Amino acid sequence: MPTDSKDTTMKSIQAGLLTWILPGAGHFMLGHRRLALVFFVAISFPYLTGLAVGGVVNSVNPRTNKWLFLAELGVGGYTVPGYLISQKIEQGILAELNFDSIPPQPTHGQQSEEHKQWVTRRSQYVAYYPESDMAQIYLATAGLLNLLAILDAISRAQTGGLPTFHRELEPEPAAASSTPKQESSS
Repeated sequence: MPTDSKDTTMKSIQAGLLTWILPGAGHFMLGHRRLALVFFVAISFPYLTGLAVGGVVNSVNPRTNKWLFLAELGVGGYTVPGYLISQKIEQGILAELNFDSIPPQPTHGQQSEEHKQWVTRRSQYVAYYPESDMAQIYLATAGLLNLLAILDAISRAQTGGLPTFHRELEPEPAAASSTPKQESSS
């Protein structure tokens, strides 16, 4: 039975990767269509809401908060392209301003002219408090929810599609005799 073990392992890896790329895709592959739809909506809606509220530049950026960004990576199929778009926008702003890199923010004293230009040009792509914080929480929550969906897809692939809480019912003990005793009346 080594082939069954290999098949189960491959199916588990596929289900986990598909769910990481697109919420619910692993469940869809396993044949759980309705559950796949539930995961897709329950994870995509908060993620896309967070992007709409916070914008891609600040929300999908490890420089803002590396721990929340790490949580966002739970939805890799959304976060990785979002991060790449964020970097393209920032590189476009740098090229437009003829800067080689992001100007450092002074620790004390007045801001440099380059930093002021950078902040002014970038501000049209950035959400500020409280929207930016709310957006990152939405994105991180969606990422953590997708990690649970990934674990569920992997466990369902290993159990042949059954949920992990599924237990086989034990057969009821057989009665002493198969036919009921009839009492004699006197």
